Amino acid sequence: MLPAALTSLRAKLVGVALLLLLVPLVGYRFVQEMERYLRDGHREVLISAAKLLSATLSDRPQLFVAPVQAPDAAIEVEDVERQRLVSLFGAAEPGVAASLGGAYAPSEEIQRILAVVSGNASRMWVVDAQLRVRGLAGRLEGSAPPETDSPLARASRVLSSGLGSWLDGAAGRDNGRESPQSRAMVMDQVERALRGEPTQRVRTGSEVAGPIVSVAQPIWVGEQIVGAVVLEETSASVQAVKRSALESVLVVSGTILGVALLAMLGFAWRITARVRRLQREADAAIDAQGRIRGGIQQEIGGIDRRDEIGALANTLSVTLERLKRYNLHLELLAGRLSHELRTPLAVVRSSLDNLQQSGAVVSGNSYLQRANDGVSRLSILIARLAESTQLERMLENAEFEELDLLELVSGCVRGYEQAYAPRIFDVAMIAPGPLVIRAVPDALVQLLDKLVQNANDFAQTGTVIRVVVSAHPAYVELRVENDGPPIRAELLESLFDTMVSERTDAQASEGHLGLGLFIARIVAEHHGGRIRAVNLIDQRGVAIVVTLPR
Repeated sequence: MLPAALTSLRAKLVGVALLLLLVPLVGYRFVQEMERYLRDGHREVLISAAKLLSATLSDRPQLFVAPVQAPDAAIEVEDVERQRLVSLFGAAEPGVAASLGGAYAPSEEIQRILAVVSGNASRMWVVDAQLRVRGLAGRLEGSAPPETDSPLARASRVLSSGLGSWLDGAAGRDNGRESPQSRAMVMDQVERALRGEPTQRVRTGSEVAGPIVSVAQPIWVGEQIVGAVVLEETSASVQAVKRSALESVLVVSGTILGVALLAMLGFAWRITARVRRLQREADAAIDAQGRIRGGIQQEIGGIDRRDEIGALANTLSVTLERLKRYNLHLELLAGRLSHELRTPLAVVRSSLDNLQQSGAVVSGNSYLQRANDGVSRLSILIARLAESTQLERMLENAEFEELDLLELVSGCVRGYEQAYAPRIFDVAMIAPGPLVIRAVPDALVQLLDKLVQNANDFAQTGTVIRVVVSAHPAYVELRVENDGPPIRAELLESLFDTMVSERTDAQASEGHLGLGLFIARIVAEHHGGRIRAVNLIDQRGVAIVVTLPR
């Protein structure tokens, strides 16, 4: 089971809002596709440049004339000349040129041509058929533009590396330095070009400069291949465009995501606030006994009646109004029935009296006696049906007074001792001195009458009815206990509803409708208290407990 916080309407709306996280993912996919197109275009441009350079160097045999082998004494002069050329044209990386050793035999004419056509972020090799490097220009290291350290740039790098690894399954990139196998790969391309096979390769470069594209083309003199040209170039420009696009994706998607999340959160808060307000008002409109005490306001937190929540509020309002009218009809039904039944009942009673007095029926006739008993029971039932309605009307107009609860209970119990003799009453006052509360005296007397009458009906013969009054800091408690059969567990909560009774059929036939405890509950709730029934320890009896605020 999920916790309530995760199943609430607000949590669901937030979950829907989180789908907006797909915006940067889609943006990243778009940037990937754009990068792929740019790299394809970059590779085609580089192939065209390699073909152009190959065509420039082709059919010029003088460029590939083998240099005269210098005697041992002239080796130092040759090295000085090589370094002079390197520093003169300055296009080659000194470290790469120096690492070639004797395989680096530059041609001044080829170096001059390469120096003219070489560009940024690229390196050009011209190798003859004897695998001697006759020309080297350009550099790859340091060709990438410097990275900025702004938060947006850092976020774009994280997005590029993180999403790239997740989406593409990339194992990672190198640290930005040229790998030791780079020259071996170049020489492999040279060998294939010398066999007449143009090649193109892409190898891993730095994260900033991007992959390195390498293409090779043969150089022809007539029908003979005399050398090969290799062009290497980083994807720094493509990477720069990619970073710029990623930063734009971050800005746009972040703005959209932030605004959408705020809007969704505000919308979720407003909807839940309206629903909760509607729930509170619906709960407050009906009391614990199911009576309609209020309604739904026309405006709940600015509800627009045109939307679904407004329509629901309107429907609830109409429904509660209909239920209120129906409940009022039911509440008045007992009084109306008692009023309407009194007239025919009086006619029946007077007719029986006239029959008895006229001598038409012999006095003491059993049928006449049964009719008189039935009329008497009907009179009691009608009186008790109207009792609860009359009590509610009385309570609506009654004024609260300050009274001593101890004195009121003591006076009532003295009357009960005479009315229910020989029943014995035991009164316990667990309260120091007077116990003053604000209440309607007549209503409290009626409440106590109903509780004592109920206890007397169910108490076993010869047992004591106990009346206990106790004081607490915030409330007072009135208990009426009797020894007798316990109340069934399923009736403990519904015992105070109307027309609910545990009496036998014989007791019910005497005019008991189960209204006594219902009237007691009306009085207790009118005073802001509550009433409940509990079974005594060992199931030896029942206690009715009334709690009233001080």
